[in-house]
Amino acid sequence: MKNYTESLPRVSQFPKRVTLELTNSCNLNCVFCPRKHMDGHLGYMSRELAEKLIDEMADNLPVTMVPFFRGESLLHRHWYEILSYAKQKGIGPIQFTSNGTRLNKDAAEKILDLEIEFISFSLDTIDATLYESTRLGAKYEKVLDNILQFLDLKKKRNAKLPQVQISAVETEQHKPGMKDFIQYWQPKVDRVRVYVEHSSSDHPGTIDAPLPSFSKRLPCHKPFEDLIVLWDGNIALCNHDWTREKNRSIGNVSSQSIVSVWNSERYQYIRIMHENGILDKEPLCAHCDHWKMFYLDEGYLGQLYTKEER
Repeated sequence: MKNYTESLPRVSQFPKRVTLELTNSCNLNCVFCPRKHMDGHLGYMSRELAEKLIDEMADNLPVTMVPFFRGESLLHRHWYEILSYAKQKGIGPIQFTSNGTRLNKDAAEKILDLEIEFISFSLDTIDATLYESTRLGAKYEKVLDNILQFLDLKKKRNAKLPQVQISAVETEQHKPGMKDFIQYWQPKVDRVRVYVEHSSSDHPGTIDAPLPSFSKRLPCHKPFEDLIVLWDGNIALCNHDWTREKNRSIGNVSSQSIVSVWNSERYQYIRIMHENGILDKEPLCAHCDHWKMFYLDEGYLGQLYTKEER
């Protein structure tokens, strides 16, 4: 493990990474997805709000942008225009995620045209029956064809971007076939990421898998580096904050700037709680295990396999 004193977070004047939840609507009902915790209205971020936030990000470069949280971003009718605007403004890297169901040829061509830096497709298994019984609403062969077509189009263009990741959530159902999953995809994509299953309890962010023990609770880096904007402009605490609608508001960037929310008394108070390890007033953080990733040598939980490692 890292020397924790050298790994303690330092707040930046502007978030290093901004997540824009283009929508919290999804066309699938995955049995292991934390969406079961979500208890708010479904909606789509307005193009005007997205561009307002991108403009502010452009004034504070460099900023990583993640146009995805809690939903399938390709359902947003203006996803291409929003990402294109971000590219024009010099935002980056842009890190996109999709379940692949809406990745038709037109969408694939547009993503390649954008030259975003990174895209991840969530698949979990090469067993069609298991896939369709856990990612309810998706057809395995169709999604597989979509992704293989995307990879073929990228190859024909001789394009370096985006870097392509195939991901899996290592549930008990998926574990037996994980080796075959990795072997199938590792030669085809830049990286295969296996995520630990999380949020299976009533508390988002919890992990059932064995994790290193620490003598005390250390500060999570997310409140110091990452900003999560929900589709309606409300601010979530991190990408495990699936239930912010039930909890006290942190701020809303529809009526405020990113900077004003980021430097607000509320946000500063959350950081102080992390620095002092006293999180009883923020239940999400009190029950979450993901803070440990920042103090591991790898810097992440789960496994990562790259093409070069073959």
